Amino acid sequence: MGFGIWNLHKLIIFALVNTHLIQQYLRYYARARTRYRVHSPFVFELVNEVLEDERYFYVFEDIERLRVNLSRDKRMLEVTDLGAGSHTTKSNQRSVQSIARSAVTPSRYTQFLFSLVHYLKPKTLLEMGTSLGISTLYQAKADGRAQVITLEGCPEIAAIAQENFKRLKANNIELMTGDFSNTLPQALSKMQRIDYVFFDGNHRKMATLNYFHQALKYAHEGSVFVFDDIYWSEEMMEAWEEIKAHPQVTLTIDIFYMGIVFFRKEQVTKEHFTLIDSWKKPWSMGFFN
Repeated sequence: MGFGIWNLHKLIIFALVNTHLIQQYLRYYARARTRYRVHSPFVFELVNEVLEDERYFYVFEDIERLRVNLSRDKRMLEVTDLGAGSHTTKSNQRSVQSIARSAVTPSRYTQFLFSLVHYLKPKTLLEMGTSLGISTLYQAKADGRAQVITLEGCPEIAAIAQENFKRLKANNIELMTGDFSNTLPQALSKMQRIDYVFFDGNHRKMATLNYFHQALKYAHEGSVFVFDDIYWSEEMMEAWEEIKAHPQVTLTIDIFYMGIVFFRKEQVTKEHFTLIDSWKKPWSMGFFN
């Protein structure tokens, strides 16, 4: 039957996208510091408790078992894509299996989100971009007392996520379905005060900045904003730079796959940290000083 023009098209797109990411990762790696080069007590503690946290919590096994089941689920969905879409396919017909394998945040990163929520203990969490609910579950299970609202644009994907929340008895999650232009104002109005936001719903510059500015009106000194895929494209990189430059932002942490934003008033001088796991730069250990 041959390789096929469509498969070749997907392969070319995959190669181009990964070329961009590889180039950006090499630049990130060159400037990234480990915890042994961090002099801010607040950031050093956060790195130790979150970025370098190697603990495996019991809920991880339940969620990862669910992830495996989803990666084998052949149900077909009609995908309503309101964001930047997929790099590898333009089809609106997608299986749960393909979404689980390509669009769901990987284990390493969802467990990072768990550690971040577990450490910060926000009372109100907003997630933009539910997908199948894996990242939502990790964040919600980090503190069952927290109020979690998650937004998903596609009704059929949202229905699968809702199944997953019920299966794992995550009773602190409220799922709102529809265009973010409608659901985001509703969620913000309902929560009033936002402690934590995970932005993972639209990888376009203007949309990301728009959501950032809307959420900012409900933020406070202790709020934390997490942006997924800050190196996804040139657009997302530009959005990340504008967010860093915002006058209310006092501290940012770039860990390549995500960017973390703080608004701490005691942070007199704005600082931007680019950090990496210490095992990835073993020569940067403190005893080599």
